[in-house]
Formats: sequence, C-alpha cells, structure tokens
Amino acid sequence: MRKIFIPLALAVFLLLSAFGALQVARGQILSGQNGEVMINTESQEDNTRQISAPEGTLLESGASDQPLISFIDSPTVACVQPDTTKNECFINWYYMAVSADPNYIISMTVTLNDFGFVSRYNGFFQTSMYVPNTMNPQGFQVLCGAPGSSGDPKWGAGYGYTIRARDSANLKSANYGTAVCPAYIP
Repeated sequence: MRKIFIPLALAVFLLLSAFGALQVARGQILSGQNGEVMINTESQEDNTRQISAPEGTLLESGASDQPLISFIDSPTVACVQPDTTKNECFINWYYMAVSADPNYIISMTVTLNDFGFVSRYNGFFQTSMYVPNTMNPQGFQVLCGAPGSSGDPKWGAGYGYTIRARDSANLKSANYGTAVCPAYIP
C-alpha cells in the first residue's frame, strides 16, 4: 500500500503544480501601454473597445479576472451637416453609458483625435453613467471635408474618436472608432 501511495501523492503534487503555473501565466496576457494590462477587448471592423487595469492590480488583490467596469456602450455615432451650404458638420452619439457596480464611475471623456479632448463628464458617487445626446445638443463641430477626404469618394472627412471611462478602482474602459461626415460640395 505504501509503495502505491508515495508515487500517487507525487503525481498529484506535480499535477497541481502544473495547473498552478498555468493559472499565473493566464493573467500575464495582453500587456498594454503605460503599465496597463488589457483585461478584455472586442473589435468590429475598424472599431475597438477595451477594458484595462494598472499592471498587478487584479492579481495582487486576489480578485477574479472578471472586470467590474463594463464596456462603454456608445451606439450610433453620427456626423450630420445641418446646412449643406456650409462646411460645418456635427458629431454626436445616440448615447454613451458605462457601469462599474460596486465601484463608482469617476469620469468619462470624449476625444476627437484631430482636436483633442472635446468633453469630460464627472461622476459623483454613482455606479453608472448615462450621457444622452441631449447633453451635447448639436454635438461637436468639425469640418465636413471635400468628397473623398475620408477615402470614400461619396463621403467627406473621417474623424477618429476615443471614449474613455475610469472607475474608483482605477479600472479603465475605452472605445475607439471613426465618424465619417457628409461631403461638403460648394
């Protein structure tokens, strides 16, 4: 009986050690920029959204690898030209929303890559944030651009954007995409 017990115990120990090593390696995937670790990412065509955290935050705290901050929901980005006689367009979203329950949402920012920050929304002890398009009634003003300036001959300029949110546990969520405007034809 003892002859079987010692090799069996050794096999179980080696097996558990191997699974323990795999667990540590799983948390080391997708290192991002500036000491950030990508927890989750999704892409659809040229649009991407990500959830990140400071390196070591999740593994050191013993938390599960499920993020508490959600992806930013920002459907239906639109670039509209209210007056076709002007080279003036406005970019806006149907709404932007993010949640981080039980943590608090600290801020959400909108950046148009050609212009920089265009908007910042601050949370105050709230576990979710919802920004309807009526908070930016016209949207963010940009030039419509000449036909083909986005690469599509039927459309005007294209503007890359980044929407970022941060919660009280310093988890971050981001959406990246492009809004293409109607062409301005003088």
